Amino acid sequence: MIDPREAFVDELIEIAKQNTKLVVLDADVSRTTRSRRFRDVFPERFYDMGIAEQNLLGVAAGLAATGMIPVAMTFAIFASMRACEQLRTFICYPNLNVKVVGGYAGLSNGKDGVTHQSLEDIAITRSFPNLVVMVPSDAVLTRKIAQAAVKHEGPVYIRIEYEATPVIYDENTEFNIGRGYTVKEGEDVTIVSYGTALSRVLEAAESLALEGIEVEVLDMPTLKPLDKELLVKSANKTGAIVTIEEHSIIGGLASAVCQCLVEAEIKVRFRGLGIKDVFTESGKNYELRDKYGLGRKDIIQAVRDVVKVQKH
Repeated sequence: MIDPREAFVDELIEIAKQNTKLVVLDADVSRTTRSRRFRDVFPERFYDMGIAEQNLLGVAAGLAATGMIPVAMTFAIFASMRACEQLRTFICYPNLNVKVVGGYAGLSNGKDGVTHQSLEDIAITRSFPNLVVMVPSDAVLTRKIAQAAVKHEGPVYIRIEYEATPVIYDENTEFNIGRGYTVKEGEDVTIVSYGTALSRVLEAAESLALEGIEVEVLDMPTLKPLDKELLVKSANKTGAIVTIEEHSIIGGLASAVCQCLVEAEIKVRFRGLGIKDVFTESGKNYELRDKYGLGRKDIIQAVRDVVKVQKH
């Protein structure tokens, strides 16, 4: 079990040893983001901007305009909403080489409630031209996403859920922006997820196998651009799709998947698991997931539902 934020900062430090243009900015949450570990190694390349996310992204844009590669770190809710205009107009519009890292995404910040749980950030960031949107599902992909983000010429938004998760991928896994992964093959139904939900999906798939339901599991670490080819191939194979995400059901993975399948003129049985049209509350992470229909049992029931429709 490894917390992806630790893996991300570890990789930033390694990248910075070779790339002197890399700098890190933080919005006075360096203890939580773990960026202070970067500060301890490269104090002259670290900037704490205080609780001022709009200024954080404004300064990051200025640094990028001079040829630096700034990585701006804060909570996802503030990166995508409080600094939304700066992200859109000062970074994405001029296509500047800024990497924005939104931490404590989804329900991983259960204790702090609705004001700190980012459940709209993917819908917002997916709508911005020039912006790549990525979400790691384990520590291995977190490191590879950090590498890919720094190499990519242009703005990137990385959504990270701050929560220890199982290591799923092999260290030799190749990562490319825009590529999805078939983590498990199956014939009856496809589950599409991203982030820490992947581990729950794999647990659910094991339980469903005992019922004779073979689940295909797709992980989409890049939400923009989405791996449409992989999705279409799996949809044609199983004829049934279930999506799960710690995000509003509106504008996130479910919306992206549905748009892709409609444009490809593919008809499937579909269930989307996400936060419905409600505000969330404070609580333990696993309790909130169960409350809002994102737990392992909810995944299992959604799969049963689409398979039942198929049999009828």
